[in-house]
Amino acid sequence: MRIGLRTLAHLALVVVTIVVGIVGCGGGGGGGPTEPPPPSSGVTFTPTGSAGANSIYLAQGTNTASNRFVLDVKVSQVDDLYGVSFNLAYPNARLRWISGGTKEGSFLSSGGSTDLIVEEGSPGVLIIGHSLLGDVDGESGSGTLLSLEFEPISAGSGSLGMVRHDAVNSFGDVMTEVSWIGGSVSVSG
Repeated sequence: MRIGLRTLAHLALVVVTIVVGIVGCGGGGGGGPTEPPPPSSGVTFTPTGSAGANSIYLAQGTNTASNRFVLDVKVSQVDDLYGVSFNLAYPNARLRWISGGTKEGSFLSSGGSTDLIVEEGSPGVLIIGHSLLGDVDGESGSGTLLSLEFEPISAGSGSLGMVRHDAVNSFGDVMTEVSWIGGSVSVSG
């Protein structure tokens, strides 16, 4: 939404007038009880378990707000991770995926060129592939693979899970020792 300079100047004048009016009144004291603040709305994510060594897990992103839910896909103490593929099942009655809000994390990209694909397969299912490119070693350690952005659309709760998943090392071997940890989301307000 664009607001013109004239409109901003008018809004500033209105705010100053209100503040001066309140200060000039000499404060409160009378009247009735103050109204309680409206209930807060937002999204809360709860993991289904703790992320230990060799795990890929979901976590609530730091940029989550009342009108936006950021879901991070993270890794914990992995060794030679070259790429991942999985389907993310999410409660599409509660959340709407915002395709333009998908961001690559720094974990794999610190090892070289990468490819990240996120597509909606069916309602409530994202198909995700993220990999290094070329003849390079996989990455080891912990960090963020990617972040996904959702818009809360109705109150309630539901599960978030990674299904049909694989993690591969730089030799192309499936890393069977990797644990995949999902969670649940609750939308309020």
